Amino acid sequence: MPPTIASLLADRPLGLRLLTAEGPAGDTSREVRWVHTTELNDPAPFLEGGELLLTTGLRLADPGFDLEAFLSGLVRAGVAGLGFGVGLNNAAVPDRFVAAASAHGLPVLEVPKATPFIAIAKSVSKALAVEEYRALTEGYRTQQELVKSALAHEPQRSLVRSLVRGLGPGAWAILAGADGAVLHSAGPVPGLDLAPELARLRGGTLPSSASILTESGHVEVHALGAGKRVMGFLTVGLLERTSGPDTTGRQILAVALTLLTLGVEQPTKDVTVAELTLRRAVVRLLLAGYVDAAYEAAGELRVPLPPEPVRIARDSVRDEAVSDRVFVLEEDGERVLVAPADFEGFTGGVSDAIGYADFGRGYRQAGEALATARKSGRPTVYFAESGSGLESLFADQGVRDFAAGLLRPLVEADRAELVPTLRAWLSHNGQWDSAAAELGVHRHTVRARIARAGELLDKDLTANDSADARMELWFALRVREGH
Repeated sequence: MPPTIASLLADRPLGLRLLTAEGPAGDTSREVRWVHTTELNDPAPFLEGGELLLTTGLRLADPGFDLEAFLSGLVRAGVAGLGFGVGLNNAAVPDRFVAAASAHGLPVLEVPKATPFIAIAKSVSKALAVEEYRALTEGYRTQQELVKSALAHEPQRSLVRSLVRGLGPGAWAILAGADGAVLHSAGPVPGLDLAPELARLRGGTLPSSASILTESGHVEVHALGAGKRVMGFLTVGLLERTSGPDTTGRQILAVALTLLTLGVEQPTKDVTVAELTLRRAVVRLLLAGYVDAAYEAAGELRVPLPPEPVRIARDSVRDEAVSDRVFVLEEDGERVLVAPADFEGFTGGVSDAIGYADFGRGYRQAGEALATARKSGRPTVYFAESGSGLESLFADQGVRDFAAGLLRPLVEADRAELVPTLRAWLSHNGQWDSAAAELGVHRHTVRARIARAGELLDKDLTANDSADARMELWFALRVREGH
């Protein structure tokens, strides 16, 4: 559980005491998302909501201090409560402060002099770290369960139930067909008329969804389908919640939507169909950025994902054997192949070497390289040689003239080291030590050369607003090198 006012009161070494025991100000179930210390007249603009705000009441003695405005701002900012340190500026928490905070529904905790504010911050930080680890662990377990549900005897039912369990108490879900008829449901489903939302999504484009706040809580409706055809709907709700799932819950929902959209609802024991479904799931999950879930899905296959770094190749389906070092998906006449970067049997369009976190970029690179291969008639084209991206501009004479003109002051300066130093510095994103290590010189030497280059170019390359200048120079260097 995340830290709350109650859990801080239960932390005996802190010695905190609740001074507002009645009404909303006595609600100790409020979650504490962070701890912040202030002695400002109006700290509200600097808060994000959910903070336990700590103060010693330094401003209370200021004739110009407006306590009502102070507390009203905190309510608007959404703070969880107030901690008042005693024994410094005030021997005790002033009664008027407690009364005013209580009237605004804000809990007030007395912080004894023996308890430093940093101890409270550490307690909350530790609890947040524990909660984050728990959420990540449970999220990963739920993703594992969802993947296994996709292969169950009744995949639809199993997926919906696993999703609701993963989203936690108060969650519910309905899986409906394209006509809105309920196929499966799980959790405490309230009585809602969702027909208007389904009709609106049915006439829209994919992917599409709608979020609505009902009397029962937060509700989301997601259209499921491929291409332009809506094949069904997944509705998910959280009772007595005004907002949607947290980050972990959002990832769980995304995995469930991916698996349902793939058509895993087909109850089949056909190994070929089940394997194709899993292979589709692996690629879709990687494209969506859910690497852990993709690994879990691939783990159910005879040929798992190869180790990083990998290259992605896209080509037409070929009637030939494939190495057991690679992962293959054949679908709609196209073959997607994922193999170790040093694999020598690639055909079609091939991406740069990537990690799975960059799968989407590699997939697009392979598609661009495939287009080049088909135009040129070559059996294999790597992205780096495909003329894709910036490289496609390098042949333009106007671009080459621009690059030459921009770099001319450096080239004509009779300082042969300036151009390679600038390139190394830019390639390392302005990191002095990294550039110096590549060049084999001291970082102060790099600084001096970059300063001299800036003088010759009449540009301050280290200024905060010099991003455009650095970008133009990097592009010019790439054009000059011809790749």
